[in-house]
Amino acid sequence: MARRSDLGRADDEPPSLAMVLSGGVGVVAVVAFVAALAFGTEVTDAPPGARLGVVAAAGPAGAALVVPRCRAERVVGVEVRAADGSTLWRMVSAKGSIDERYVVATPHPPFGFVVDVPAPDPLPPGPVTAVVTLAGEPFDEVDEVSFDPAEVPPTGVRYQSLDVETDVFEAQAAAAADCQAPGRDLGLVTWLFVAAALGVVVTYVMMVARFLKGRARQP
Repeated sequence: MARRSDLGRADDEPPSLAMVLSGGVGVVAVVAFVAALAFGTEVTDAPPGARLGVVAAAGPAGAALVVPRCRAERVVGVEVRAADGSTLWRMVSAKGSIDERYVVATPHPPFGFVVDVPAPDPLPPGPVTAVVTLAGEPFDEVDEVSFDPAEVPPTGVRYQSLDVETDVFEAQAAAAADCQAPGRDLGLVTWLFVAAALGVVVTYVMMVARFLKGRARQP
């Protein structure tokens, strides 16, 4: 039977270089996984209009903008521009709004908004460009969409120059909004993963220290 002193010497054996290298690969994998879980993977920039839809509505233009937003975002400006870039109509809000539907060119803005550029009566025919400004975390957003009010479908949503069902629009606009971007609150499960990853890192650092200490003892 091995003596207790022999077992103690075996426990004091420093890890091999192969163990250190393989352990490092594992630590990198764990940290990368937890970082992706906690902060989200990088997303490519969404194309213009990816967050905006146009639906039929009673109003001067016969259309309304649908603006899905993240919880931390507020709509602070809605503008309609002519083909030459001039502003046909604009309303702004100092505090921002949580509404997700805005009637184009309305003279009666929703609560909290002020029309600072009234729309001409009648609106000129042809395509226009709507610009929506959102303020929020982790950063402000500006999106725009060009459309012809005369071509807005009576049902569904005009989205990315196509007529789609409402649920399709909502899913794609939510993905473009990327509400899981950095700045969101981390859930309890995510914090547990973060704590576990820290434990793995600390254990690996201790192993490396033992490896270096063992090499220093060698003649």
